[in-house]
Amino acid sequence: MAKNNDDHDDHSMAITYTSITIKSVAGGDNSISKNEAIKNGFKLRGEGSFVTGNENDILEKEDEIAVTVTWSDGVHTFIQNIDAVVDSVNENKSTFKWHIDENKTFENNYTSAGLNLGEGTVTVTFPGSISSSKIYNYDHACFLRSTRILTRHGYCPVEELTVGDEVRTLNSGWQPLRWIGYQRITTPFGLAKGAPVRITAGAFGPALPERDVCVSQEHAIFFRNQLIPARYLINGVTMFRDTRIKDIEYFHLLLDRHAVIFSEGLATESYVPCENIEWFDNTSECPQALLNAIRGGSAECLIECYPRKTTGPAVEAARALLARFAPADAKGCAVG
Repeated sequence: MAKNNDDHDDHSMAITYTSITIKSVAGGDNSISKNEAIKNGFKLRGEGSFVTGNENDILEKEDEIAVTVTWSDGVHTFIQNIDAVVDSVNENKSTFKWHIDENKTFENNYTSAGLNLGEGTVTVTFPGSISSSKIYNYDHACFLRSTRILTRHGYCPVEELTVGDEVRTLNSGWQPLRWIGYQRITTPFGLAKGAPVRITAGAFGPALPERDVCVSQEHAIFFRNQLIPARYLINGVTMFRDTRIKDIEYFHLLLDRHAVIFSEGLATESYVPCENIEWFDNTSECPQALLNAIRGGSAECLIECYPRKTTGPAVEAARALLARFAPADAKGCAVG
């Protein structure tokens, strides 16, 4: 339960609740069962404000607050009592950020025939107040741990990079990293529709990439002056959803401007932020001035460096190139 310096009951806080619209899983449709919700690692998190009944009622980082989560698809309802964890509290103690561990959501209530949540809502009722929040799922555009990025000092695993390191860009030479976003997803079930995409060594030609690269489905590959999200190039052979991965660490690299960078020799993209800047575990580490500019829509890094395409000649040409370099005995396999 939340800490309270004056031994007051938590219910002395003013109470409100919120309804949260549920997004579909990356690559999925708008019908998400409880089964899929578990497999794709939904995380409930948000930022809210609270009004205390006593000036000594205080929330602190890592406090746990007993909440009630009500899932509804308009026909069925599922109610769960669970703890929300406080991630941070602002300086004047008026707002806080929170999350609910995705591995505990639906705990002991696993079923494949339950709520269809794609167009439903989930209500989180707090003993403190939450005025606004969202449910986020994992449609990041990110690199996975161990992916090597070309830096001024050679290729370096993404998890070893630090702010200030310079990475090679296609059009602007060496550019310093301004922030490195991090998000970890762990699920005992593995991921289904939201699984990362594995691009096998040589998928686009000799040494392209030099080694296998794992990226999120929305992470774009640079091809013929266009950015193509990885999931639109899946062929089930040299690019496929790797559902074997159960412990995922996502990293993304923010520069002053969105750019094409190089991962294992393959031209891919740096981070272009949107509302998903809030999804990372370390959003609070982003420089405040930069974070404010991103949230306010004025940051230069919000402008995409090339058009993003999911259909058209470049996409078809990329698929043809993948087919050309696929193993001879695997060509024609079904999409994975």
